Amino acid sequence: MAAMTRPKPVSSTLTGRAFIRRVLHLTACLILGTNLLAFAAPPPSGAGGFSGGLATVSTPDGLMIYCEIADTPAKRSQGLMFRTRMAPDRGMLFTFPEFQEPGYWTFWMKNTKMPLDILWLDQDGTIVHIERYVPICTRTDNLCPRYRPKTAAVQVLELGAGQAATLNLSVGTQLTIELPK
Repeated sequence: MAAMTRPKPVSSTLTGRAFIRRVLHLTACLILGTNLLAFAAPPPSGAGGFSGGLATVSTPDGLMIYCEIADTPAKRSQGLMFRTRMAPDRGMLFTFPEFQEPGYWTFWMKNTKMPLDILWLDQDGTIVHIERYVPICTRTDNLCPRYRPKTAAVQVLELGAGQAATLNLSVGTQLTIELPK
């Protein structure tokens, strides 16, 4: 029979690194929670107006998508990571203002908790490539699949999975994009 040992008592007082880690974790949770609440907010009021720095993307059928803008390396790197849902009229628009030429922008789904449609757009807002129903990646290493267009693009639009079909979007569809002023 194996000898039983009594477990050591766990201290409820955090000190040093553990305390700092806990504070950083709670701060990150608060920031993420605030961002999630802002992302689920109602659309901007007013016809074609902007609220909170959202871009407005209009489809040929006149439907509107309100998009957060990922226009810096840090924002593009974060993207929609750790979010679990997105309103049907919301998205994220990735822009690359520091580059003068279109590029073959590669995306992956690491730490993205919801499937997406990924649309690559040219300088006129015309869809040049679509990846539909891109699944989440549960890998913990850096080997999640990468998604890349067949044609160079200047912007990338991420929508909830299935929204491209719902909005009747396909390669060749031209979207109208208004960025906040």
